[in-house]
Amino acid sequence: MATISRRDGRTAREMRGKELRTSDLSQFDGSAWYSQGLTAVTVAINGPTAARQENYRRCTTCIHVNRAARIPQEGGTGRLIMMERRERERCEDGELKQFLASLVEAIVCLDRFPRCVLEAHVTVLMDDGALFAVASNAIMCALLDAGVPCRSTIAAVSLLMCNPEASGNEGEPEIFLDPTAVEESTDEVRSYASATFVLTNTGGEAVLASRVQARPRSSAYSRPITPKDLSRMFALAAKAAETLFVFFRNCSMALE
Repeated sequence: MATISRRDGRTAREMRGKELRTSDLSQFDGSAWYSQGLTAVTVAINGPTAARQENYRRCTTCIHVNRAARIPQEGGTGRLIMMERRERERCEDGELKQFLASLVEAIVCLDRFPRCVLEAHVTVLMDDGALFAVASNAIMCALLDAGVPCRSTIAAVSLLMCNPEASGNEGEPEIFLDPTAVEESTDEVRSYASATFVLTNTGGEAVLASRVQARPRSSAYSRPITPKDLSRMFALAAKAAETLFVFFRNCSMALE
């Protein structure tokens, strides 16, 4: 079987280097700057604070997603490419906003704050793959830094399912942990599916949310995603989540 090498020298089941900083933005109630490799996200939390309207029976969440890096203007063919990229990022930002909003509503004890609003300002500083996982981890750390009461804490992991051989689809597919943008968007590692799992810190294998996508049929290595593929990806994600929880504890984040 042909083995797949990664451009950055990592093994298939090795995550990129992680870094976490909290409380950098003193004007907010809590904040976190989190990165995996070159992918970096900062989250600032405001609230829960009193809402302008007083008919809310529970705390309302408001998630804002922005990108720090702006795409420069170009002319001719380059302009069309940039417009397509802007549209792609706009759609991804909308999906990320909904994904993070569902996480916040699931883990935060919103019923404790009637007639209040909880705001999270998410800024994508750089996107080099596994964005949904990095943003989920960042927002969890920011909530903890702000002292927002949560039902549980979470860790998010992104993976790729890859064909084992360049010549065909036979053999056991290989799983790549914490993919880069090139690995996610091209056929470099022969991927045919990507997934992000959000797991809770409950001592068991509890999935709070997941996002699974198949590569388009135009991809050279497109193939159906099987239940066995999902089971294998989840098992590896659970192991990787344990290392993330250890990392957060070592960074003095209260996970219990």
